[in-house]
Amino acid sequence: MQAKKIKLASLIITYNRVAEAKAQMDIIREAWQPLLDKIDIYHEFNGEKNWYPEKYQEDFLHRHKNMSHFIGANHMLNQGMKRILESGKKYDFIIATSADTWFYDPKKLKGVILTCARRRLQLATSLWFGVMLSTEFFLITPELARKVFPLHFTHIINRYKPLQWAHTKISIFESVFTLQVIKVLKNPNKIYLIPGRRTIWLKNRFYSPNFYASHHDRSQRKKDVAVSMRHVFGERIENMPSLHKFLS
Repeated sequence: MQAKKIKLASLIITYNRVAEAKAQMDIIREAWQPLLDKIDIYHEFNGEKNWYPEKYQEDFLHRHKNMSHFIGANHMLNQGMKRILESGKKYDFIIATSADTWFYDPKKLKGVILTCARRRLQLATSLWFGVMLSTEFFLITPELARKVFPLHFTHIINRYKPLQWAHTKISIFESVFTLQVIKVLKNPNKIYLIPGRRTIWLKNRFYSPNFYASHHDRSQRKKDVAVSMRHVFGERIENMPSLHKFLS
């Protein structure tokens, strides 16, 4: 399959990381899209309306009421996947990301996508601390997404009282996602671990050199990746106003 023929849906989930979400859309439009077919951006947002009063570069913006961090993320992920799968559009892959997770090297992303297409792999992500599958960035086929989603995170933590406290302390969200994927996929050989970021440990939680950033600390993000991002994009960064503003 040629990259230009691959149809992609991008699902971005945002609470308060509005500047990061806009910068990510700049990356998608200016860097990802020229190497691929048209990318439809689905933006699920549950922050205050005045933080994000109107659409930026997304095709579809859906607003949700604010919930606690993981419950809100689970709700928006479920709803976003539902909209994509019921859109009637025949996407080859769905890429789901947190607003502040940037996969900014388009050639490396293209390599991941083409590898999944050629080898008929159904999921590409990283191992979260070496045990679970990461939810901050993953590529999934619609076929697998229909079997994995919705994730019943809220139902699980409400069913077991100790989890009502523990879900904010440990990676239960990632655990629920991992267990559901393994349950329906059964074959771990259909999961592709992203080269250069196969496993997310504390030492590379926030970035991988030259292609990936997921910092919560904005100043640290600029320090770690601004130089490499400018190297990757060159003069194209002038066409990315929100990213350029964020890094300046």
